[in-house]
Amino acid sequence: MTEHVSAAVAREPQGDTRDRRPWRLPAAGGVALAAAALAATAGAVSMTAVSRHAPNPAGHALLTVVVCLSFVGAGLLALGRPPYVRFGLLLAAVGFSSLLGAFHDANGATPYTVGVLTSNLVFAVLVYALLAFPHGRLGSRTNRLLVIVAFANVLVLQAVAVLFDPLTRWHSDHPRNLALVYSHASLATTLEEIEAAVAIVIALAVAAVLARRTRLKTAVARRQLVPVFVGGVFALLAFAIGLVFAPISSDAAVIGIGLGLLASLALPAGFLVVLLKGRLSRAAVGELLVELREGVAAPGLEDALRRAVADPSLQLARRAPDGTYRDGAGRVVSLRSPGCGVPTLIEHQGEPVGMLLHDPSLRHSPELLEAVTAAAGFALASERALETVRRVEERDRALLDAIPDLMYRVSRDGTCLDVRTEDPSTLLNPPEEMVGRNLRDLLPRELAEPLLACVARALDTGRMSFVDYEVEFDGVLRYFESRMVPSGADEVVAIRRDFTERRRAQAEERRLAEEQAALRRVATLVAGDAPPEHVFQAVTEEVARLLGIREAVLERFEDDRLGTVVGRFGRRMIGGFEIGSTIPIEEGLTAWRVLHTGAPARVDSFDGASGPLGERIRALGYQSTIGVPIVVAGSIWGALVAALAEGDSLPPETERRMQAFAELVALALASAQAREELEASRVRIVEASDAERRRLERNLHDGAQQRLVALSVGLRLAQGKIRDAPEEAAELLEAASDELAEALTELRELAQGIHPAVLTEQGLEAALEVLAARAPLPVELDVRVPERLPEPIEATAYYVVSEALANVVKHADAGSVRVHAERVDGRTLVEVADDGVGGADPSGGSGLCGLRDRVEALDGTVVVESPRGRGTVVRAELPVRGRVGDDAALVS
Repeated sequence: MTEHVSAAVAREPQGDTRDRRPWRLPAAGGVALAAAALAATAGAVSMTAVSRHAPNPAGHALLTVVVCLSFVGAGLLALGRPPYVRFGLLLAAVGFSSLLGAFHDANGATPYTVGVLTSNLVFAVLVYALLAFPHGRLGSRTNRLLVIVAFANVLVLQAVAVLFDPLTRWHSDHPRNLALVYSHASLATTLEEIEAAVAIVIALAVAAVLARRTRLKTAVARRQLVPVFVGGVFALLAFAIGLVFAPISSDAAVIGIGLGLLASLALPAGFLVVLLKGRLSRAAVGELLVELREGVAAPGLEDALRRAVADPSLQLARRAPDGTYRDGAGRVVSLRSPGCGVPTLIEHQGEPVGMLLHDPSLRHSPELLEAVTAAAGFALASERALETVRRVEERDRALLDAIPDLMYRVSRDGTCLDVRTEDPSTLLNPPEEMVGRNLRDLLPRELAEPLLACVARALDTGRMSFVDYEVEFDGVLRYFESRMVPSGADEVVAIRRDFTERRRAQAEERRLAEEQAALRRVATLVAGDAPPEHVFQAVTEEVARLLGIREAVLERFEDDRLGTVVGRFGRRMIGGFEIGSTIPIEEGLTAWRVLHTGAPARVDSFDGASGPLGERIRALGYQSTIGVPIVVAGSIWGALVAALAEGDSLPPETERRMQAFAELVALALASAQAREELEASRVRIVEASDAERRRLERNLHDGAQQRLVALSVGLRLAQGKIRDAPEEAAELLEAASDELAEALTELRELAQGIHPAVLTEQGLEAALEVLAARAPLPVELDVRVPERLPEPIEATAYYVVSEALANVVKHADAGSVRVHAERVDGRTLVEVADDGVGGADPSGGSGLCGLRDRVEALDGTVVVESPRGRGTVVRAELPVRGRVGDDAALVS
């Protein structure tokens, strides 16, 4: 339920009453109406008193006075109250219509005829008043239909019956019927009985309508309706029964109609009860105000409102900060829930603060409802104010509990008036010594003057002023803030807060941000494939500036005795520390420790350094150094060293911060090394391709080509001698046949050097057997490859073994060789081990370098282990990514 919807619904009942501005009878009109009622009643009484044919003139006159004045009096009261103006007119109409029966007692023919025609009109007016109780409106179509039928019955049907009624059956002295058209007593009697029957039906219908209305009403409204319902229905039935007996017995008719009129007095009596209840409710509002003044607890406010309006079903909903309305239990109030009362908004100073859900009958007491909602508005506003005060009190108490450990009062001249602290150790002086003394005497001048200036600024502006300052306690610098708040004409209350941890945290954040920025700058160089020398210099400068170091050097270890300076920062370390210069790695210094431990190292003093480098560093005024290793491919490549002058110090995490930059240097070196190896590999591939092409060309030229030329010459000679010298021709042809066989052999051997046919036709195991058979030393084969491998894998494995065997024959001086090939978990392992002299250098010749290029082209690896005197092992590992013939196997 949103705020605007709730407000609109809640305003509706009061809006109907106030906005339409119901008509109110002026005081003079009320006096005139009362005078008219008295005059009409007096006339009716006098007419009955002198009647010659009235059955009981005294009783009829008394009944006339009581009925008329009761209805008109109640109507006058209703006309003075805007919600009941319509109903007041109806009450007055019932009173005046009851006087028409007096004309029935007149001695003159004209008033008598009028009385006969209109004496039953009070029945129809009474039906109207009962159905319109208490607001004066009929409302439904059924009610309007019943009223129309009632008026038609007592006027039209009665008038038709009078046209035929000689009126001689009750008394012989009655006046003449001036409306008589044709005397037909039986017809007139029948019409009058029909009129009585219709009146009975109308009375029963009214009873049904009132019963249903009473049943649907709330308990409060039902208590008001029941007396009116019982009395009104009895009055209508008695009146109708009197009409039934009218043609038969005048006494019975008088009794029935008289009882009906007496019973109808329940209507004005019920209305007077409503008015009296309003008076009592207004008194209850006064009692409610007294209760509120004495302080009604929040749960009791709803009960007090119920007592004030006599509505036990009333609910009070308070407006929550989110715009919803909630009951005492905190549940959201829904206007669509069953049994929900009529909503009325409660406002205080134009702001909605709550809502009343009450019986609909309270709509007819707008003044009471307005008074109750006003009182409830004051109560709810008071609740809100008390709740606000409570929250402010809790907040202030929490703030006081959270106040730092020092509060003090200071006058304008600097005199300390009071001190409160829970930790005296945070004061430069004991609290008892501070009171009554001036801050200039208690604090150093550089601290007292800013504090006194802040005191004066707060007193001059009337606003809070603050000052930051630093104080050293036991060698630790701490940061404070004092806030000065004016507390009198010439004094302030000062609250001191310790911001040491916050300042440290902020400094740490700035340090981390600067470190990340420096690392990003270096990482950008590395990612951009900048030359290593640029990275070396950038790392040295960034580390020195970030850590506040005066001098830093990046050196590359040439061996375990010398290093080369590849990057430097600073101006003091000149003469021997320029880029490109070599420096000794002296035992005990930082570089020596890094090289031999592979971990960060510190040298806190050079007093014991006896080497030339240590003496040079000590002469430059440096007392300590910090170094971190640069590791490339698992080996110590160099070190990043920072030099600290006397008086300088760095925190323990310095090594960690320097190590992050050293890792970037290693990354740059690895990237540069990979680029260099890639370029060298490309060069080797091109050179090997050119050399192989020249070898093939030379072998073809010197071998098979010469034999084929000789064969061509021999064939031409044999052709010339076939006829003349057949024997010589036969010899030439035999020689040509031998030459052709030799040429084929040489071509086969040459083709096998390019790509062995046995490898293509029979696979890796058969090709390796051929290699082993052709080798000049014993070869032990162990091949565990049960199925064919992809063609590139087989060819590469074959050439690994071929090149390894060729190197064994040329350089190893071995007695035997063992060849092992195996496929395991998607990989092909090839290993060639000999028992030769060892000491092979993988980078010394083109054979193994070319072999490594071939293997790495397939994402494989080659490892050469060749310790001196213990033989050589060449181990290759090739990934297998598919079956024989798969295109995927060719992509590596």
